[in-house]
Amino acid sequence: MRTTTRRSLTALCLAGLVAGAGSAAAAPPKLGPNLVTNPGFEKEGVAVPGQPVLPANWTVEGVSVFEHRANLFKEGARSVSLSGTLGGKQICDGSSGQQRCVANPAQPVTGALPLRAAWVTDAPIAVTAGKKYRFSSFIIPVSLNPDDGVEGEGAATRVRWLGAGGAVLSTVEGPKLVKGPKRTLGWKLLSTDVVAPAGATGAELLLGYTDFTTTALQHGYDAVSFSLVK
Repeated sequence: MRTTTRRSLTALCLAGLVAGAGSAAAAPPKLGPNLVTNPGFEKEGVAVPGQPVLPANWTVEGVSVFEHRANLFKEGARSVSLSGTLGGKQICDGSSGQQRCVANPAQPVTGALPLRAAWVTDAPIAVTAGKKYRFSSFIIPVSLNPDDGVEGEGAATRVRWLGAGGAVLSTVEGPKLVKGPKRTLGWKLLSTDVVAPAGATGAELLLGYTDFTTTALQHGYDAVSFSLVK
């Protein structure tokens, strides 16, 4: 009789622990609608004589090889890509089959200039100070050569917070995909949560590269999202 009672109590205790664990599991946060216009780069912008046709609602800054690609995409039929900026801390070249990097002698000058390459939303996204936003994108290293790129460097996104009159308040890092010891293949969905600082009224999204220069490696972006975390 005592053995039966003990088994029943044990079963009840285990059931309570399982139920408690289930109720304690945090529900995934709810996200508002995607605030990015033309997030998949499907719509082309207006042609300007002497300039390449950019995707609608996007522009570029810095110096790089920018491409609005119809032969590389995760969703739809378009994406964008770019290679390393020409204003980085190192100049790297993989044409010999191995990455060889030297210090960029112009970096003390170029580091102060807006040469860090990026695709940029051409109009600020309206935000509310103190609110949290989820910034995500599919990212891919375009090259299949495992020797291309510099370990610790690669695709890097940023959020530029703007205040009244378009004044830049701060810039924070978003999702990034950098080269590691193992080869990365295919599209990767990466995300980062960011909080709008005091005084922020707008945000610009920058899809770019890290500070290093490499002439051989490009990274592509597709299906960009920026949503309020509720």
